[in-house]
Amino acid sequence: MRSMGCSSSKTSATVEDTKSSKPCSAKSSTTRMATKKEYPASEAFTIPLESDDSPEMPLNETVRQPPKRIQQLMQEAASSEPLTLEELEEKQLKAEQRRQELMQQKLEIIHKNAQMLMKPHEDTAGEGEGTGDRNEVEEEHPEKV
Repeated sequence: MRSMGCSSSKTSATVEDTKSSKPCSAKSSTTRMATKKEYPASEAFTIPLESDDSPEMPLNETVRQPPKRIQQLMQEAASSEPLTLEELEEKQLKAEQRRQELMQQKLEIIHKNAQMLMKPHEDTAGEGEGTGDRNEVEEEHPEKV
């Protein structure tokens, strides 16, 4: 046996060492087989998927009734007649108008915010122009000559 690589590594058998080692005896192979036989024999059994004793049940027993408001809506939908093509088109037009109004409101808000953000930059761009805070500071502290 030689140590391979670093000194802290474990010793390992080289090819020469394995060739010179004694062949395994018959007794050692039988003891290995005996240790493998320690487990009990396997047993097979079947699990019935459907039993005749139990009555048929729904797949999910925990399914609850929908809330009353949804039940009412379902009943109304079942009892009412389907909408005509004209009624559907009217609903679509109203929905499109609402969408356009909301988009217009959003655009107005965006423009307002953009203007508010750009105002401070415009005041600082023109150095002596406008009535910004800089002019007020200069008036409070006149220069000494």
